[in-house]
Amino acid sequence: MKPKLDLNLILSGWGYARLSRQRRKTLLIVAGISLAVHVVGMLIFGSWVVIRSFLEERTVFTAPPPIKTYEPRKLEHQVKVSKRQRSSSRPAVMPRLVATKPSNFALPEIKVDPKVVRTSFQPKFKAITGVGLGAGLGTGYGLGGFGQGVSAFDFFGIRGRGEKIMVCVDVSVSMIEEERGGFDGFERVKSRLRSVMDALNEKTLFNVVAFADAGQTFKDEMVPATEDNKRDAKKFLQPYNTKNNYGLDSGNIKSVDLGLKAGGGTTRLDLALTAAFLQGADTILIISDGIPRVSKSLTADQQAAWNARMEEWRKANADALAAYDQAAAGMEYRTERVWVPPRGASIREGAVHGAREGHFENRRTPVRPLPHRPQPPGMPDNMRWWSIEDFIEHFTLLNEQCYVKKGKKPPIVHTIGYAIDKDGGDFLQAFTKKYNGSYRRVGKIN
Repeated sequence: MKPKLDLNLILSGWGYARLSRQRRKTLLIVAGISLAVHVVGMLIFGSWVVIRSFLEERTVFTAPPPIKTYEPRKLEHQVKVSKRQRSSSRPAVMPRLVATKPSNFALPEIKVDPKVVRTSFQPKFKAITGVGLGAGLGTGYGLGGFGQGVSAFDFFGIRGRGEKIMVCVDVSVSMIEEERGGFDGFERVKSRLRSVMDALNEKTLFNVVAFADAGQTFKDEMVPATEDNKRDAKKFLQPYNTKNNYGLDSGNIKSVDLGLKAGGGTTRLDLALTAAFLQGADTILIISDGIPRVSKSLTADQQAAWNARMEEWRKANADALAAYDQAAAGMEYRTERVWVPPRGASIREGAVHGAREGHFENRRTPVRPLPHRPQPPGMPDNMRWWSIEDFIEHFTLLNEQCYVKKGKKPPIVHTIGYAIDKDGGDFLQAFTKKYNGSYRRVGKIN
């Protein structure tokens, strides 16, 4: 076993010189590295200073031009002349103000609705005697674009702002089908619409229109969203699609001749939009469950072509038609008791008119089946119903009359497809896109 070496003995002996050399070598290496780092740092810093001096804009001082002075003799001469002019008896020339005649002024055209809006909080002033009580108390009730009547809304998830808002509600019988939640589902739709109305401030103008086979507005023109008007609008909407009051078959909105002529139809969104355009709405909110079916009014050429086609059909089926008429003339009939379902009613200003409950009727039915009667040809869809192109063309013409000629921007249209099929959704989405709005499909409402 080797004995342990004593470190002190080694340092004080032969190993001291070797350790000393190693330390000197280490110090030289450290000193060299330090010198190299300092040299590189100085080069970098120096280069930065030089480049900065070239890039910096030099400050140049320019001496101002000498102040113009007057010689004492010239200044003394001007003072003497000024004193003599003041002491002269010649009348002084005074500048005159010249005003332009009032007839020469031309005020710019102000393209706003001059209608005065009255709200429930509009201050009332009593006439008093006295001097200096000028009534310059403009409270800003005019809706000429100052933004005071703008209200934010949340329309089934579509958020926006509007100053003149028209709410268009589809009240056709299909809106209470089971796939849409039945009567309870439509009550939830009306509850959401009440929330939209509650959010409107009193300076916002609004109206509500219900449409199905006809169209009915809450008011003939837009009204301020006061608490009374909002309460009455909710009462107007509430009776629709309740028990024994389905759909809408008559109303106060008529087709106009400003665009394409309409001959009738179902889901009359065209009537609701007509009311909104004529009343100058800047925001239109629509909820519907299907594509509008608006029949065309045939032109003279189309009517002549249709009459010729029907005449050809009658000639081709003359024998079958005669056999049917002969069998019907000699047919025996019996009386049967038949159930008649309830009929929809129109609603005007919240009152129900023409509602009829379901009931039984006695009707005559043939004892034996009648022979088949040939059916006339159906009218082609391009002659019978408005397409989306016809729909857009109609309201483009209305837009020209109601907005463009009055210097107004076209309305923004937002639509909700309530459990709607693809064709109906595509129709609403295309129309919404035309008027820079948003479209959203909503299923059952919880």
